[in-house]
Amino acid sequence: MRFLFVDAENIGLKEVEPIQAKISDKVFVFSKNEAIKQACERNLFLFISSYPTAPNQADFYIIGNLVGTIASLTKEQKKSCEFVLYSRDASLVTAFSFQCELHKVKHKIALKPKSLDNVIEITQEKTLDQKILNLLKKPTASETVRKQLKVPKSDFTRAMNTLIKDKQIQRSPNSKKNWIQTKGNK
Repeated sequence: MRFLFVDAENIGLKEVEPIQAKISDKVFVFSKNEAIKQACERNLFLFISSYPTAPNQADFYIIGNLVGTIASLTKEQKKSCEFVLYSRDASLVTAFSFQCELHKVKHKIALKPKSLDNVIEITQEKTLDQKILNLLKKPTASETVRKQLKVPKSDFTRAMNTLIKDKQIQRSPNSKKNWIQTKGNK
């Protein structure tokens, strides 16, 4: 038995209509588009639109339904099933493949995903500790650093105490009012 998951919001009606499914296949089509709904009714596909309208909600729902379907199968049933994804969304393809491999089920990606070349990488914001360390490359008064970072005194003191305890900063040898990174952190 095959389970086909169709990200119709990603691929559109032109790629949904030609999907060839056997009567024994379960075809889940995720979309909120009325034309796609009508195509699903003609082909006896299950049309799913009960997810929130926001970015990536269909993707989250696809993965949720994939995992739910896999969890409902016995060990023997899993061996005879194949899970197929119709999407060009590279992130969804990655998540789908990961879940199938994690649950040790056979899977296939029916369409070639779009390249991830145009995806913007989101860099993780530095922690307060990292920001303080960065500003203490040269001897600086702690209050100067706190004002530069515009953080509450309590948060700043907590971060400073952690850095002192971990021996990442120390008093400057030239002025006891200033702090500096320890030699191991430079």
